Amino acid sequence: MEKLLLEIPSELETEHLILRRYKKDDGTQLLALFERNENRQNLKEAVDEASEITTEKEAEIRIRDMRAQWIGRKRFVMGIWLKTSHLYIGEIWIEPKKWEVPSFELGYFLDSGYWNMGFAKEACLRSMEFIFNDLDAHKIIIITRDTNERSYRLAEALGFTKEGHHREASYKDGKRWGLLYYGMLRIEFDKLNRNGE
Repeated sequence: MEKLLLEIPSELETEHLILRRYKKDDGTQLLALFERNENRQNLKEAVDEASEITTEKEAEIRIRDMRAQWIGRKRFVMGIWLKTSHLYIGEIWIEPKKWEVPSFELGYFLDSGYWNMGFAKEACLRSMEFIFNDLDAHKIIIITRDTNERSYRLAEALGFTKEGHHREASYKDGKRWGLLYYGMLRIEFDKLNRNGE
């Protein structure tokens, strides 16, 4: 597979959401998300580099870097917008782990004001379709901190299999945490779809 020749959509739709590759000037909305609903604090433990953005300029640089990575097929990062209000509420990122397999890591964050509404699951399910169908993946991986119950419960609700627990793998600011590894094979995804889940 020649990754640079892949024809892939830059926008995905669900019942309630639009997931799309970032555009110029989306940095303003990214910064606004960090500044509401205690999102910066909530993301500090999961998305360190993103939560450190404090200016529109830094946010716009991050957005443009994500666009460049998309074009180079190094990472596929999409913002999550509500269909009805066009409010930016989160992010999905898909990172190639091994193109020769091919396997991809799926990551996500959501504005805490929109937790427990099914939006994270809806965005992830559509992203999984994109990964398996458009990127022709064999496997999707989710890696999450063992302290992030919301994240690992989502992986389990999506049908991922827990493949490992790297205990106390990291340390920062006097805290230790481990990493949970989840995986889903294409055959498992196809089976879930056939069963209507």
